[in-house]
Amino acid sequence: MLKKIALVFVLAVVTLLSLLFYYGTDSTPNNQALKKQLKVSKLLVNPNRPLPQFSLIDHNGVVFDNDRLKNQWSLVFFGYTHCPDVCPTGLMDMAMLEQVLENEKIQVPKVVFITLDPKRDTPALLKTYLTHFSEDFLGVSGDTNQVNQLIRPFGTFYEFVMYSGDKQVVLGQSLPEGVEDYHVNHTAWIYLISPDGEIFAGFPTPHKPKDMAKDIQLIFNHQ
Repeated sequence: MLKKIALVFVLAVVTLLSLLFYYGTDSTPNNQALKKQLKVSKLLVNPNRPLPQFSLIDHNGVVFDNDRLKNQWSLVFFGYTHCPDVCPTGLMDMAMLEQVLENEKIQVPKVVFITLDPKRDTPALLKTYLTHFSEDFLGVSGDTNQVNQLIRPFGTFYEFVMYSGDKQVVLGQSLPEGVEDYHVNHTAWIYLISPDGEIFAGFPTPHKPKDMAKDIQLIFNHQ
């Protein structure tokens, strides 16, 4: 248990440092003022760091690309359906966040769950899995190279691992042929995407739906 907590902490730090390196500091006065008011999120907006072009498939079999993240606010979470703890907890938090936003009559961003395990997470499996949390959640899968290309600006880190007794064997970001029983260590940030289709803010763990809702409202009020 302590090893698991330590791993989550390390991955969170790695994510934060990667994001700070990639995005730097936004000097826009309006955003600097907003940054000081936010309780649980990190402002990441930088118009000079657009998302790379990507093309994946959503859980309805429809192409999911850059255009699908435009003209609406979205919350993006990277994970996998076989995740024993981090992913179900994060998805339950987002389901609670949806409810809080609806109760407060705040615009509800579209929740997009992008798998880091496309080998097992087919669109059909993602749809079945996400339905347990919310009918409105959208699952996305596709080519591993496309996923890896997309995650770079998010600072998301992941690695495949196997367990032999108490020993963890790190496989990296590619699975050896024939390996079927494995886990995925990964960061668990939730990212807010602007209607421009760019990363605007990130929510580190632990996720607190009520505080997240307050930050989202603050962000919306500043736009």
